[in-house]
Parts: sequence; C-alpha cells; structure tokens
Amino acid sequence: MKKTITLTVFVFLMLFAACESNPIYFRLSSDYFPVSPTGATWEYSIDGGGSKIVTVVDQTIVGERPCWRFQSGADYSYWINEKGKLEKYEDHTVMFNGFKVPIYQAWITMFDWPLVNGMVRRDSVSAQAVSQGVTLSHTWIRNQIVSGPEVSPDGAWSDCYRVHQEEMVINWIQTAGFDPETTVSVRNIWLAPDVGIVMIQSTDSLITLTSFTGGEE
Repeated sequence: MKKTITLTVFVFLMLFAACESNPIYFRLSSDYFPVSPTGATWEYSIDGGGSKIVTVVDQTIVGERPCWRFQSGADYSYWINEKGKLEKYEDHTVMFNGFKVPIYQAWITMFDWPLVNGMVRRDSVSAQAVSQGVTLSHTWIRNQIVSGPEVSPDGAWSDCYRVHQEEMVINWIQTAGFDPETTVSVRNIWLAPDVGIVMIQSTDSLITLTSFTGGEE
C-alpha cells in the first residue's frame, strides 16, 4: 500500500511539473475569451487607418442573467463565459420607416470550450414583429468552423485558434413591392490564449490587436 501511494504521488508531481511545458495542457487551461475583470482593455488598429478600443466596463444584468458589459465607442455588448461556453446577448432590430424595430433578443452561444480543430457550430433565428400594421420578418444564420492551433497571420501570437464564420441576415418587410434584403458576411477570427481576439479579417477590413491590458481583479 505504501509503495502504491508513493508511486501515485510521484506521478502526480511529475505531471504537475510538466504542465507549463505541455502545449495541450496549456491550451486546455487557457482562457481564449476573457470577459473580466473590469478595466481589461483591447486596442486594435484598423487596416487603412483608425483604431478601435474595447473595454470591460462592469457587471450588469441583461436578459435576467448576470453578465459582463463591454464598451467600444458608443456601442455596448454583453458576455457570459462560464459552464463550458461563451455566450453573447444578441439584440436584433430591423429598420422600418426610419425606426429601429426590436425583433429578437436572446443569449446565443458563441463558442463551446475547449476549442478543438474541426469543431463546427450552426446557429439560426427566425423571428417576426409587427410595426405600424406591417409584419417584419427576420432570419439570421451563422455557421462557423474552428481550426488550429496556429500562429496568427502577423506572427505575433502563437497557439491561436482560428474561427471561420459565415453569417447571413435576411430581412423582409411583408408588403407589396418589397423584396427580402439579404446580407452575407464572411470573417476569420483569431483567438490567443489568455488574451482573446487578436485579429479579425473580413472581405473588406482587417483589425489587429496592438495592446492588451488585463485590468484589475
């Protein structure tokens, strides 16, 4: 019995000592989308000129759930990262007669953890709203596939996972003379361990992380 206990402790200590040098353990134990603490800030450069700053503002309650609020300029987004998944609060509106008509609000899972090469996810929403006696129809579809680990295209970040997203939005004002309006977006998002998004590449833009501050616990 004593030998068995001694051997078990020895193996545990060897595994524990090797954790930091084990790339698989490193990726599994890393946070690929930190949503806290308050003050965490990501600053990005926009290809062609300009910059974008994203900051964790505080904790709040949205959709009856406690979450973290992010600010970028005048825009806010809301995130929950727990129980093996990252969730974002989606607030979809449709423009009609110069007004934004709320049509769909709910928490949607962005990623399941841990990220794995070849992981596929599909999310979709079909919703309707009535405004000024007119029915507005909204369809949203997002397909994504994960690849990696790999180095970010700028060579600045290793052990990244790349998320390829294809998103389609179809809005239809159901009256005579209106055809469905379809918008398609394709983007690649690189996530680095314990940092989060380090690059977003779409058909018409490139956003690259230039600095990251972890904030205060």
